Amino acid sequence: MGLLEVHGLTTAIGAADAMRKAAPIHVRPLQRIGDGLVTLVAEGDIASVQEAVEVGAEQAARIGRVVARHVIGRPSPDLARIFGFV
Repeated sequence: MGLLEVHGLTTAIGAADAMRKAAPIHVRPLQRIGDGLVTLVAEGDIASVQEAVEVGAEQAARIGRVVARHVIGRPSPDLARIFGFV
């Protein structure tokens, strides 16, 4: 699971587009956090997710601002349920 938090919806859309074009991953619906923060959640094999998060962060930095990024290898099956990603 890869997480990319950015500032602004336009930044998030640009990052999501770049992520999908860079690797065969699934991007869950945008998580709007508040105060303009948007988190993208990418799922797939670890190498694809790492590539997608890296490319997405680069694109987001060109458009707006990257707040945080993190890749979790083999996330707990409960993680998506706990945070409402399902």
